[in-house]
Amino acid sequence: MSSDPWVGCVVSIDCGDVLGTYQGHVSTVNKGEQTISVTKAFRNGILCNNPVITISAMDIKDLKIIKTPVEATDLPEIRKIRSDTPPNKKDASYDTTPLKNKKENGRTSGYHSSNGHGNQSRATPTREIDIHNGYSPRSTPTKDQEGLFRRRASSESVARGRNKSSSTPKKIERQHRYSVRDDCFSAPLDTFMDDFDFEKNLALFDKDAVFEEIEKTNVGIVKAGDKKPQKYRCDENVLQSGPVIYRQIKVPSGGKSEKEYVTDSGLVVPSITYKLRSKLFETAAKYGFHVERQMETVGLSASEMVLQLLGGSNRLNPKNAHQQPTVVVLCGPHIQGAQGVNCGRHLANHNANVTLFVPNSINAIPCLSEELKLFDLTGGKKISSTNDLPATPVDFIINCLDNHENKDLSQPWYSAIVEWTSQKKAPVLSIDQPSDEAVIQTKWSLCLGLPLNLHEKCGKVYLCDLGFPKAIYKEAGVRYVAPFGHKFVIPLHVRSDEESTCR
Repeated sequence: MSSDPWVGCVVSIDCGDVLGTYQGHVSTVNKGEQTISVTKAFRNGILCNNPVITISAMDIKDLKIIKTPVEATDLPEIRKIRSDTPPNKKDASYDTTPLKNKKENGRTSGYHSSNGHGNQSRATPTREIDIHNGYSPRSTPTKDQEGLFRRRASSESVARGRNKSSSTPKKIERQHRYSVRDDCFSAPLDTFMDDFDFEKNLALFDKDAVFEEIEKTNVGIVKAGDKKPQKYRCDENVLQSGPVIYRQIKVPSGGKSEKEYVTDSGLVVPSITYKLRSKLFETAAKYGFHVERQMETVGLSASEMVLQLLGGSNRLNPKNAHQQPTVVVLCGPHIQGAQGVNCGRHLANHNANVTLFVPNSINAIPCLSEELKLFDLTGGKKISSTNDLPATPVDFIINCLDNHENKDLSQPWYSAIVEWTSQKKAPVLSIDQPSDEAVIQTKWSLCLGLPLNLHEKCGKVYLCDLGFPKAIYKEAGVRYVAPFGHKFVIPLHVRSDEESTCR
């Protein structure tokens, strides 16, 4: 059979997913048994232990000739070297140095078998097939017969390929795993490349030139960021016509106080004297803004501010009805006290537990009595003795005891209330606080219309919009532009010396 032209070729034989792919030199082509034998065989890239592998034609899916017998003579031969480790280590390495014409036991061999034997083993049963022409002279079997023959041939080929010292493919793979690990980690250190210089390599890339070239080639493409929206939102359609004028409110020199305030947007709000403010209120009352209308505006704005300080929608909602806020309103027998009663009525309408303190006095103004009648309709608690003040903690205290004209500091109930508020540690809001130092420790002070020159201990200053038109301010001698924007109550900040020089 040495005269067969296929002997000596290097072939690749695909036997399917089960048996795998074999590569090696063709040593024998048996036309009678329809088998082909290869030496120096590799199965799925792993060197086989058996020197000769015989494959049946019925197991061959595809056969490719890699090199002719003439070309195959130039290939290096591969020998398998067993390491000196004990057998239980199962470690093997492969040497790819050429071993031409090396003799073992009086014959030339390209491989060392793992068991030391040169016996050929046939992998599968045979079937008559002409390898040269690619067809079988026998009749074509049915699908059932072909499947039965294939299963029987696979089992028999595996059984024939085994011997006492041969290894299964899984064992071969485990043996090869150690050799791959040795090949990976046994490389010398001087073969690794030096550290990569990212900065030097990045300097070679001209990003501007590349993007300029891309833009030239894509002239007709419109970038997504360059496309202007057809409509603007209400907060985007803002056109600045000119420089912003921050000092829009001017008061006469006689009514101007030393301190100035600024809003969050930077507008300057000067403080005025109590005399100028009284003139402003008298002018407003002449045009229909009577005391009752002013009290309603102050009470509504103050109650809205208190509701936000109490927590707003997080505190006052149906799911949190078991934690209704407790508010104590301290009112004196004057206009500030009437404003406090009006604020307490609005808070009670919003489901707050309001306790109203009003001392017994024969000097109470008429509007205070009317506000107390309206407060009684809310079902809120009204007391006139300091002994009836809540002993439990309260959430908020509104101070309306102090008056700009008549002080009640000498009254015994006043000193008792001062002591009670200091013990409760609740935040205090003062409505229309006088400009002098507050006796009750205050966290917030609510001013009306235009702020007064309040003491530093009056806390943070807020300004309430009374709704007076510009003509009323103009008649009182004030050039006025409303600084409130979209709100009715705004915070004010004391203007520093640096801001005074800038504007």
